[in-house]
Amino acid sequence: MCELFAMSASVPHDVCYELDLFAAEGGEKHRNRDGWGILFAQDRDAYLFREPEPASTSELSKMVVRDEHPCRHLMAHVRRASAGRPALANTHPFDRVVHGRRHAFAHNGDLKGIEDHSDARECLPHRIGDTDSELAFLMLLARLQAAGSSDAAARFDVFARFSAEMRELGSANFLFFDGEYLFVHADRRRFETATGLTEPREPGLNIRSFDDRHTGQKWEAAGASIDEISGPLHLFASVPLDPEGWVPLQRGTAMAVKDGTIAAQRIG
Repeated sequence: MCELFAMSASVPHDVCYELDLFAAEGGEKHRNRDGWGILFAQDRDAYLFREPEPASTSELSKMVVRDEHPCRHLMAHVRRASAGRPALANTHPFDRVVHGRRHAFAHNGDLKGIEDHSDARECLPHRIGDTDSELAFLMLLARLQAAGSSDAAARFDVFARFSAEMRELGSANFLFFDGEYLFVHADRRRFETATGLTEPREPGLNIRSFDDRHTGQKWEAAGASIDEISGPLHLFASVPLDPEGWVPLQRGTAMAVKDGTIAAQRIG
């Protein structure tokens, strides 16, 4: 059971993001974490920090929280290994450089049988680790390359269709950044209860949106905070991080967000 978090903002923001507190808020209080990663996008490139160790004992994690990396787009993942051993190669977000832009991908869920998919054969030799998530990322990149379009609407269509296909294999909560747009897909997820993990159920992701009315305000929640909001700005998380403002995303919701503006959205 992994935890996802992302931001898209109109101007660069400093986000204080404490990965271990965020994981606990998401229900990981009694389960070991198998790695963490966070990406701060900077134009065509990005700062990317990853470790296959729990954030609670990581000196690197403390450094990431302490140092500021202003960005318009942020993506973070706290891992609970379900496919693939705990290792750096299996730690999200995964990234590749395509056409001079850093692309990144993070996933919560299981995609059973993805290695038998018709697209998988050509992608498997390029996989560094052994997760279904990284393979899904490579397959998505291959689909985008095959489409051959630099048009954002066409890229969103490829992403939405691919995500719907992956839902047939299992839980497919995706964050994908193509160096320009943040693409989001919501499915179902497992929740930790006193008696164990539930079967996958909605919501897999939640959204909280800020607009110009929130400009100058501070947002503070369990595991994350922003000292001064300049709207518009959207946050995405596996579970609501504070009591107000979060809206669950219906299963099958796909979104394309650029600099705090939702450019496209569809359900199904």
